[in-house]
Amino acid sequence: MPATWRDRDRLAPLLAAWRERAAGRALHRAVTGPGWANLQLAGDPRDSLFLGALPGAVLVFPCPGPLPGPLREALPARRGDPLADLLSDARLADVGLLSGDLVVHLEFATAAGPRYLRHQLFGSRGGAVVIEDSGRLLWTLHPSPHPCLLDVAAPLAAPASPAPAGLADWTALGLARLARQRETALGDQLERALARRLAAADRLVANLAGDLARADDGEARRRDAETLAAHLSTVKRGTSMITLTDPRDGRPRTLALDPALAPHANLERLFRLARKAARGRSVIAERLEAARAEQASAAGALADLAPLRAGPRPGSPDAELPAVVLARLAALQAFAAAGADLLRETNGPGGRAPDEPSRPFRRYRIDDRWEVWVGRSSEENDELTHRASHPRDLWLHAQGVAGSHVVLRTGGRPDAVPRAVLARAAALAALHSKARHSGLVPVVYTERRYVRRPRKAAPGIAVCLREESLFVEPGVAPGVEPA
Repeated sequence: MPATWRDRDRLAPLLAAWRERAAGRALHRAVTGPGWANLQLAGDPRDSLFLGALPGAVLVFPCPGPLPGPLREALPARRGDPLADLLSDARLADVGLLSGDLVVHLEFATAAGPRYLRHQLFGSRGGAVVIEDSGRLLWTLHPSPHPCLLDVAAPLAAPASPAPAGLADWTALGLARLARQRETALGDQLERALARRLAAADRLVANLAGDLARADDGEARRRDAETLAAHLSTVKRGTSMITLTDPRDGRPRTLALDPALAPHANLERLFRLARKAARGRSVIAERLEAARAEQASAAGALADLAPLRAGPRPGSPDAELPAVVLARLAALQAFAAAGADLLRETNGPGGRAPDEPSRPFRRYRIDDRWEVWVGRSSEENDELTHRASHPRDLWLHAQGVAGSHVVLRTGGRPDAVPRAVLARAAALAALHSKARHSGLVPVVYTERRYVRRPRKAAPGIAVCLREESLFVEPGVAPGVEPA
């Protein structure tokens, strides 16, 4: 059996009963949101008529008093919608159905003349409009409304005999269906958000574990340096490869040296590389621990969400009591509020600023004030440079080699960035490049507005219209912390 709002024979007498209850009453206010409108009448009782045009909830039902709390939270009102002004000081004159279509027709008497609100109850998303007596469209809930809503000449169906006894059941049915739709939508949103967060944490753990394995060569660098120090007097300048006895275990150890450097300079270089690797290893280990904690949190949250969505369901969604569905919706809302930090990047409006990245780039903070974003793949580089960053942020890249795009956030004031902060951001750009093992690396920097992606270029390719450069030693400098 179709739902009440899909069955003309059931809906017509209920609308007639509500017309008897509401006709002639002034409109207190009209509240709208994405895909819905709620018409609240003045007087006592404070009746309202809810018009839903949401996927899975194309419906209409009366509601004595305000909507239940979970539904008010799930249906945020849209500020500045013109419907309230269009129907200000309006009085409900008539209610009925169009004769040829499943469309609710409400006539309002206003100071500007009669205005008609029509609500479409067919299709996957429904729709609603307000038109003048002349046929001019004044307001629409969805773009491109169905033509039948705009036909002023469309006749109304013959009045039906009122069935006031069914109004309470109609309200209960509408509340249950609307709450079920909001419950499903919120549950799907939470599940997708947590799945994305877990997938991102999985990738981050895998990447950091690989970085940590590569950073473990710091001990090998130190062994090389100690071996060279033990035999420094026997090494000649210009040597590129040499095999010496390791003073720790007495085994032969082959060292790769820079023939352009003197032996003592090679020794300093090896010790410097060993120290840098040790510093990098500690940073990576801390980030890996944090990433594993986030991975566990996301997996645990997904596990906690499952029973909230797997409760018993009747064969028909319209057979549920409103209180039961509203309780499930409230439980999901409480879950979302408790996990706000975990869901902050994907939990809809208010989760992030418009210029914040939608993906978790690698991040650092300099002096606990300046934020640096680092791309981890060609796709992330592309998103970071051309979509997520602000035009006045500073963009950095190791010159002449492949590497990550790096953005130093400036708050729109690149001139306020201290030179020392810029140098530490450049050191990160050098660290996340193919030149990470070099002593000094040239890094170009410019405002992001001067960076372009060539036409038809692969993701991650960028060119600068103007740039400057500085030389830095790759690494995580003092005052730089992973965010």
